[in-house]
Amino acid sequence: MKTRGFLKLFWMTLLIGTLAGFVFNLVAEPGYIRNQSISGYVTALAYSSTWTAISLMGFFSYLILHRVGLDIFRGARLWNRVQIVLIAFALFDGIYLRGLAFGFEKTNLYIGEMVVLLFIAFLVARTKARETNFTAFIPTLFLMTVITLIEWVPALQATQDKRMLWAALATLLVCNAYQILMLHRLQEKPNSANATSEKRA
Repeated sequence: MKTRGFLKLFWMTLLIGTLAGFVFNLVAEPGYIRNQSISGYVTALAYSSTWTAISLMGFFSYLILHRVGLDIFRGARLWNRVQIVLIAFALFDGIYLRGLAFGFEKTNLYIGEMVVLLFIAFLVARTKARETNFTAFIPTLFLMTVITLIEWVPALQATQDKRMLWAALATLLVCNAYQILMLHRLQEKPNSANATSEKRA
C-alpha cells in the first residue's frame, strides 16, 4: 500500500470510528442528550476517539503479526490452523476469565456477547472472502474476534456497565470491519500493461 492509501485508511477510520462511537455513546448514556450537557458530549466524543485510536493500533499491529505468523509457520495453511485455535481460546477466555474476575452470575451475558461478536466477525469475514478470495476468511475472522477482544480489554477492566461495554465493542467492531474491508481496495493493483506483459512472459 502506498503512503496515500495508508493515510486515507487512517483518517477515514478515525473519522468514521469517532462519529459512530459518538452515536453509540449517546445511545448508551441518553442523559447526555436529555441534559444537553456540553461536558457530556465532550466525554462521549473522548470515549469514541479513544476506542478508534485503540482500533487503529490494533489493526496495524495485526498486519505485522500476520506477516510474522506466515513466516514462522511457513505459509498460510498451518498459520490458519493456529489462528483457529487462538480464536476458540479467546472466546473461551472472554467468558471464563470474566467470570473469575467478576463472578459467574452474569455468565449468560458473557456468552451472549461472545456469540454476537462471533456472528458479526463471521459476516465480515465472509464479505472479505467474497470480495477477495477464500484465504482471507480465517485472518479476517481472527482480526474481528481475537484482536477486537484484546482491544476491548481496557473497557472490561474499567467498568461492568453493560451499556458502556457495548458502546466500546460496537465502536471497535465498526473500525476493524471498515479497515479490513477497505484494505484490499486501497492496495496498489498492477496496471493492465504490466499484467499483459506478465502473461506473455
